[in-house]
Order: sequence, then structure tokens, then C-alpha cells
Amino acid sequence: MKNIHKHIKKAFVLLGLLLSHHSISQPLDSLLQLVTENNPTLKALQLEFEAEELNIDQVSQLPNLEFGAGIPVLRPETRLGSQVVLLSATQMFPWFGTLKSKKNVVLSISKVKYEMIASTKLELFSRVKVSYYQLYFLKEKKYIILNYIEIYKTIESVALAKVESGQSTTADVLRIQLKLQEFYQELKMVDNEVLVRSAEINELAHLSMRNTVIPSDELNKVASIEYNLEEFKLKIEASHPLINQLNNKVEASKQRQISNTNINRPSFGLGVDYSFVQPRTDANPSGNGRDIFIPKIKMSIPLYRKSYKAVNTQEELLQNAYAFKKEGLTLKMVRMIQEEKMNYDNAILEHELIEQQIETTQMVYEILLTEYSSTGKGFDELLQIQNQLLTYELLLSKAQAKSYIAKSNIEKVTNF
Repeated sequence: MKNIHKHIKKAFVLLGLLLSHHSISQPLDSLLQLVTENNPTLKALQLEFEAEELNIDQVSQLPNLEFGAGIPVLRPETRLGSQVVLLSATQMFPWFGTLKSKKNVVLSISKVKYEMIASTKLELFSRVKVSYYQLYFLKEKKYIILNYIEIYKTIESVALAKVESGQSTTADVLRIQLKLQEFYQELKMVDNEVLVRSAEINELAHLSMRNTVIPSDELNKVASIEYNLEEFKLKIEASHPLINQLNNKVEASKQRQISNTNINRPSFGLGVDYSFVQPRTDANPSGNGRDIFIPKIKMSIPLYRKSYKAVNTQEELLQNAYAFKKEGLTLKMVRMIQEEKMNYDNAILEHELIEQQIETTQMVYEILLTEYSSTGKGFDELLQIQNQLLTYELLLSKAQAKSYIAKSNIEKVTNF
């Protein structure tokens, strides 16, 4: 029967929240999907990625085809006539593989931007989860306070009866009423915190800031996690988005070296010169007035190689820097996992201890309540033990929340 009353009270708490201003009840997965679809930061990164990809077409093109035209001021005379108009066209070709290496540089850079989307999504998901879990346990806290309001009202009724029978004083009733005022004030503070946590989710999911988010998932007493630090480390090194960003930066650096090498090799050009010849009028040789057509080949040879060596050295230094960054980042994420696992383990230990304390304290409370109901004595002890029970229940809820927040922080590093 007691459990039935608890579920009924929880239902009334949830109903009250749902009837509040612009409340929405949603599961966590639904909110994460809204973040994926609507978050402005993710949309901006996606557009930047698409814009970066367009650079591939820009760098994989040949140099512009060069055209030229000229009219001789002093016409040169040939055996077949004078040249009146000169036309030329030239197309340069870079060394083999130059365009491909430039394309690979841009491709690697665009992959960096893509991995930024993935890493940002992990961060945003973690923030939504933490706020969601906090909202869930704020709902539980509100239920606990409402439950204790009912308990204190029961104690107040007993105290009033004792005052009427002369076994107690009005001071006992006033002390209970002071406590009830504290509870009502605490409820208002819980509602204010609900608005703040809802606002963060609304911002991340791009929902109306007037919405109050009500968690609809049912959570276990404590979070459950699968923990294998060595597997986590290997997974991070192999495919974490932040590590992938650095891998792609290394690849872009290597492709810039290839491109730099190709740029510092000869480039070739094919072209043609064409001259229009005006026929001679003073004679009529064979082929009189025939135009001049000259195919040609060009070569550009780089002679100064200081910049080539500087670029190669620069890229080697960058690659070494990225290697150290990868190592440091991996160690940092592994340390974060260990720290959050410690927080999780501590939350579980706290939860187990507080459950035992609640059980023992509840037995003491029932003994004291029976004594006070029959003799009117032990009121101070009764209030003290009741306050202790409330503290324990709130600490129990806090330990539950800590276990879920620790789980969320571990997932931010491992769940990709």
C-alpha cells in the first residue's frame, strides 16, 4: 500500500510539472535527435565542411590558358609578305602528380572539419545528458520534499492534539510550521533550477526558451556502466574524432610536402604562335601571303630552392608537433575516464551507505514517533531524526545523479 501511495504522489508531481508553463515531456533519445537536426553550431560546422569540400575543384584545375595578340607597329617583312597580326596561345602543365597532391591536401583539411562536427556532437550530447539527468533528479527531489511536507503535517496534527491535552506546548507546533515554510521555499528554488536546466536543453536543441523540459525516461537507482580502460584507450587512439582531426592534419602536412616537391620540379607548356601575312603586291612568289604557324614547347625550371627546403622543414616540425598532441590528448582522455570512474564508484558507495542509514534511521523515527504520540515526550529527538531522514533521502538522490553524470562524462570520451 505504501508503494502505491508513493507512485500516486509521483504521478501528481509529474502532472503538476506538465501543467506548468509550456512544459514538454520527452525521452532523452528524442532530445539528442533534435540536437543533431537543429543545433546551430552543428549546422554551421556542416556548412563550413561543405564549403571546404568545394575547394577540391578549385585546386585540381590546370593553370589558365594564356592568349596573346599583337599588331606590329613596324611591320616585319618576310619573303611571302608582311606580318599584320600576331596571335599566340600557351597552356602550362605542372609536374606529374602536383594537382593530385593539392587535391589531397584540401581533402585532408575537409576531413578535419568533418571530425570537428563529430567531436562537437559528443560535447553537445554530454551537456544535454547532464542537464537531463539533473532535471530527472530535481523531479525526484520535488517528490521527496512534497512527501516530507505530508509527514510534517501528520506530526503537526499529533502536536496539536498534544497541546490540547496539555502534554505539549505551542512552541512544538510553531517549530513544525517553520519547517514547513522552509519546504515551500525549497520547492520554489527547485522550480527555478528546473527552468535553468530546461533553458540549456532548449538552447542546445534549438527549442523555444519558454519550454520546461520534463524527463519521461525511467532511470534505475544508479547508472550501470561497462568499464575496460585498456579497450577505451585503444578505441580512442584508433578512432576518436579529436584524434582523427590530428591524423588528418598530419596527412594534410604530408600531402603539402608532396605538393611542394612537385611544385619545385619543372613545369611544361604547349603553345602555338600564328601570324597573319599580307600578300606581296610587287611580286608573286610561290606561297605568296601564306600565314605563319609555329607550334612551341616551353619549360619552367625553378632555380631557387630555399623556400622548398623551408616548407619541408616546417611540415616535418608540424608533424612532430601533431604526434605529441595526439599522445597528450590520449593521456588526457584516459585520465578523464579514470577520474569519472572514481566519481562513479564513489557515488555507488555513497548510495549503498545512505540506503543503510535510511533503513536504520527510519526504525529510530518510528520508535520516537510512537513514544511522542503516547507520552508527548521526545519531540526534539523526533524532529532531529526526521530532518536526518530528509537529509539522507536528498543525499541518496544526489548520489544517484552523480552516478549518471559520471556515466555521461565517460560516454563523452568513449561513445563515438
